[in-house]
Amino acid sequence: MKKILLLSLLICLTVSFGACTKRDKLIDNSMILQIEPAGDIELGIGEIKELKAIVKNIKMEDVDEPVRWSVSDSNMGSFSSTTTKDTTFTAESSGTGTISLSCQGKVVSANLTIN
Repeated sequence: MKKILLLSLLICLTVSFGACTKRDKLIDNSMILQIEPAGDIELGIGEIKELKAIVKNIKMEDVDEPVRWSVSDSNMGSFSSTTTKDTTFTAESSGTGTISLSCQGKVVSANLTIN
């Protein structure tokens, strides 16, 4: 009887901890991916803009998935980090382009204008 009780307890703990680790992961490709602040980005040369990646599952829970930031023309500026959810973009030359955020094959973009 003790063996059955211990085995049952072990199974329950395994399932519980497994569920906790998967809670932050995406179960399927349904996700909400956003750049904050939302909307077009307008900067002057030398200006810095703080950006945040919002990655949520269909239940609107934050998920911990790798992201990648990019800019359509690398001469326009640079990111403090291209692989973290919070980053800054520094405008380096004038022009128009896009800043993109990707996660698990999904991509969102914001129009970028540097004067």
